[in-house]
Amino acid sequence: MQTIGEKLEEARKRKGISIREAAESTKIRGDYLQKFEANSFDVDLPPLYIRGFLRSYARYLDLEPDRIVSDYDALGGRERKPARRETREVYGRVDFNETAGSPEGGEAIPAGDRSAQEQAVMLKYGLLLGGAVVAIVVVILLINVLFSRSPAKTSGSAQGPTATVQAEAAQTLTLTAIDATRVKVVQDLDGTVLFNGALARAESKSIKKQGKLLITVEAGKNLRMEVNGRNYPVPIDGYGRFGLD
Repeated sequence: MQTIGEKLEEARKRKGISIREAAESTKIRGDYLQKFEANSFDVDLPPLYIRGFLRSYARYLDLEPDRIVSDYDALGGRERKPARRETREVYGRVDFNETAGSPEGGEAIPAGDRSAQEQAVMLKYGLLLGGAVVAIVVVILLINVLFSRSPAKTSGSAQGPTATVQAEAAQTLTLTAIDATRVKVVQDLDGTVLFNGALARAESKSIKKQGKLLITVEAGKNLRMEVNGRNYPVPIDGYGRFGLD
C-alpha cells in the first residue's frame, strides 16, 4: 500500500511538475512539499494547517483530497499537538474546507460570519461618517443664511428713510421778503442747509423741499411763504425758528 508521500510524489512526477513549480502554483513552501512527499509531517505546524496544505496539494495533483486527509488522520494527525507558533507567521495558501477547530484550540469562525461582522462594522462607521458630513453641511448652510440675511436687513433699514423721502412728491418752497430780512432754511432729515442769507424787499427765493424744514427768520412779519403756489402763514412776527412740514 502506497504512503501519502508516495502518492503525492508519483502524481507530481506523472504531471511533469517540479517541487518549485508546485510551490509557486499552490503557494505552499517547497520544503513543506518535500517533507510531505517524504511522508514526513513533522513541520511544526498545527494539524489543521497540515490538512489544509495536503488538501490543496492533492487537489492540485488531481488526487482525491478527502482520501489524502483521511490517510493523514489515520497516522494520528488528529492527536498530534505541535508547539504553538505565532499566528502572524505566513504558512501559505491553506484549504480550510473542514469543520475542525482553530489552531488555538478554540472554535473556528466561518468565513461567512467573519464577512458579515466586517460588513456590519463598515456599515456602522459609514453611517457615523455620513452623519458627521450631513451635520457639517447643515452648519455651513445655517452660517450662510445668517450672514446673508444680516446685511440685507441693515441695507433695508438704511434705505428706508431715503426711499420714503424719494416717494414723496417734489415740492417747491418760495420765500418772498415783504421787507428786508434774513432767513435760514435747514432740511430736518439730514441737517442740510438749503438756504442761508438775506432777502431784500420784494426779493424771492425758491427752494426744493423734501420732507420737513426748519426755518429761522430774523423778522417773521417781513416774510411770506408759498409751497407749490399755496400760501403758508409765518407763525412768528419777530426772530425765531419754526418747522414746516
